[in-house]
Amino acid sequence: MFTYFIRFFKKAFQFRGRATRGEYWIPNLILAGVGALVSRKGGEGNPLEGAFTAVVMIPSLSVTSRRYQDAGITGWYQVIQMASFLLIPLTFMKPAKKWMKTAAIAVIAGVNILGLVFSLMPSDGDNKYGRKPSR
Repeated sequence: MFTYFIRFFKKAFQFRGRATRGEYWIPNLILAGVGALVSRKGGEGNPLEGAFTAVVMIPSLSVTSRRYQDAGITGWYQVIQMASFLLIPLTFMKPAKKWMKTAAIAVIAGVNILGLVFSLMPSDGDNKYGRKPSR
């Protein structure tokens, strides 16, 4: 278990290759818990929150890229996921029609649910991103 957590930081700048589901999910679940504690304990303007985010941002992007590639999807899909959040202001604009707001929410949800599905997909042998990772 801690092997995955250590590998998370050791491969922080390695965007090529593949990552198993365990290599992706174990560190992310641990860091979600730590992040919740950090944000809860510090109150508003917590400098620890910013430092925590800065420390885990690049390794998180890296492991997500490798996890998607393990599923046979390009790691660049993350850019689409991040860009989808640019639609959020549209949902709060008064002049925006109801269908526009609904469409924006549907796009954001759809793109990110698809990312979740990609992260849950099993490894299927060797692919164009490399050999199947060993446990």
